[in-house]
Amino acid sequence: MLLLLSRVLVNVMVLMCFGGILTNFISFYIYTRKTFRKKSINVLLAALSMSDLCVCVLAIPVFASTQLQQVIPPTITAMIMVYLYPVTIMFQSVSVWLLVSITIDRYLAVCHPFMVNTYCTRNRALITVGVVVIFSVAYNLIRIWEYTINFDVAPENRTIEDLVVPKLRANPHFLLWYQNVATLVSQFAFPLTVLCVLNIQVARTIIEASEQRRELVASVKREHSTAKMMIMVVLVFLVCYIFSFILNIWEILDKETFGGDIGWFMNDINNVLIVVNSTSAIVFYYKYSTRFRNQARTLPGIRWYASMSKFNVYDTEATSNRTMVTRYKESMISIRGTSTRLSSSHNLLYKPSYSKPCDI
Repeated sequence: MLLLLSRVLVNVMVLMCFGGILTNFISFYIYTRKTFRKKSINVLLAALSMSDLCVCVLAIPVFASTQLQQVIPPTITAMIMVYLYPVTIMFQSVSVWLLVSITIDRYLAVCHPFMVNTYCTRNRALITVGVVVIFSVAYNLIRIWEYTINFDVAPENRTIEDLVVPKLRANPHFLLWYQNVATLVSQFAFPLTVLCVLNIQVARTIIEASEQRRELVASVKREHSTAKMMIMVVLVFLVCYIFSFILNIWEILDKETFGGDIGWFMNDINNVLIVVNSTSAIVFYYKYSTRFRNQARTLPGIRWYASMSKFNVYDTEATSNRTMVTRYKESMISIRGTSTRLSSSHNLLYKPSYSKPCDI
């Protein structure tokens, strides 16, 4: 039963990954256009879209490795799992810390608007992206030696379980201090704390300012709208990553149970949630950002769909307008004929005006 459910989850995850590749590419394309490049928040959002795009691309072979061995040779599947798994975790770490950086940027823009020109600049955003990438690569580089491939297994009996052998992961000190404690603090506890504290402050500021909404200038309203957008993105992140947090603690407390079938099934659920987090951001970009919506509508596919929708609406409105005009003409003709008959009742040889061609 758990095996069947795992296959269903893997198939759902793969479909979501393809959707995430498309949506994140659209977001990256829009946020890197000339009209978006000047603001720090757009630089960070472009970097976040690219990292989520890479997560979706790599999640297909890495997270679905157990299903891929039925399609491609186990040796290739093992190489994908051993060598691409660390890269996937690197991009996942980049996404986490970019989201923290975006939250800090929105906190300064909403709660300390006079610091925006000093700290929220394009150059500082580029430096932030570089620091986040270097930190994520350096922290997760050791994962390259977490597993190794055992090529001594006979070719006819090769499976992923036999080929992929723990290397550093077999070391209890590595598993405890790096995989559990350090990862728990650097990838979950500390980022989640920063996200919660700063977003609560941002939400409080927006609620207090809502009573004075009419007095706010357009730029401040735009900053608040962007802050709301990022609060929704952070909420999705919290919902999706809190499960990883729980699984990490479970692995520390009960390693034997976590290594069984139920543990693998929970890991599949966790992978789906990670992909959900990487694919859902465009929904909030489109809902809360007017500029993003306007740029998205200029894309070929969306522009064609919007034009067809407008054409249909125009046809409907034009038909209704033509009907109204026709009725209006008929009523005017009737009124004109009636008024003519009344005014010319003394002239019995006068032709009624409704018998004349309509010139309206």
